[in-house]
Amino acid sequence: MPALFRVAAALAFAACAVAPPDMPPQPPGGAPAAVRPLGTPTRILSAHAQPPPTGDEREYFGVPVGTLVYLVFTRPLDPAALIPSRFVVLARDGTRRVPIAASLAPASERDELRALELVVPAPQRELVSVTVAGQLFDADGRDLDGQSADVVAADAPPFPVAAELVSRGTDCPAQPGAEAPAAVRVWWSAPVAAGTAGVRLLLADGRALPPLAVADVACTPVQRLAEPAPACDPEDDSVLDYCTPVGAAIERVELDPGAARGRGGSPSAAGSLQLSHMSSGT
Repeated sequence: MPALFRVAAALAFAACAVAPPDMPPQPPGGAPAAVRPLGTPTRILSAHAQPPPTGDEREYFGVPVGTLVYLVFTRPLDPAALIPSRFVVLARDGTRRVPIAASLAPASERDELRALELVVPAPQRELVSVTVAGQLFDADGRDLDGQSADVVAADAPPFPVAAELVSRGTDCPAQPGAEAPAAVRVWWSAPVAAGTAGVRLLLADGRALPPLAVADVACTPVQRLAEPAPACDPEDDSVLDYCTPVGAAIERVELDPGAARGRGGSPSAAGSLQLSHMSSGT
């Protein structure tokens, strides 16, 4: 058979050939698309406005600061996706503000990846809501675009928003015979320090226990810059750890008014929270 006819026959056979019915589908060319994990979406637990610690004179890269908005999420965030322009803050007068900075502040502790500080430029205005208006991912890869929350006014006291039992990543002292300490970690709507009012840990059998101690890692900027630097924050954060007996079957935590105090010294609001296991405590 002439070579030309052999080529034509081969092309005709290839055009008529079909894949066997049991052959699995072949992937398209190129790298496969990344698969995002499924599950319960990460939510914003609270958004609380706060005045800047030093008043209206505080500036951020030359831009006057009007308000700080603190967000608390149900899961840790991916720091690489943290961009200020992916948030929009709505004011009562209808204006929309884009933060000039977004940080996992103070971000010195191991547990700061769920607390976010948004720096809203001056002038100060009554804020209504905050919305994630762009791709923002949690640590598991879930996209938070579209999540929103009402903003609590700055004159409202800090309030507890979540509580979970943790066995690592806490500064509670280790107990004799235990491999790791235990604590009930309470997340607050704004930065706080430990207060003097009562805290009760409610057990499954109906008993109530006081915490063994309160762990709050905080220090002054001078201490933070010391060598060797201590493991503490330059200012109070949104987390307090209530140290508990290892193995205690704790179901709830009850916090009296003033169990914590805000950055300006104001007493916190009361709260009663069911314990959860929303994160690993990191």
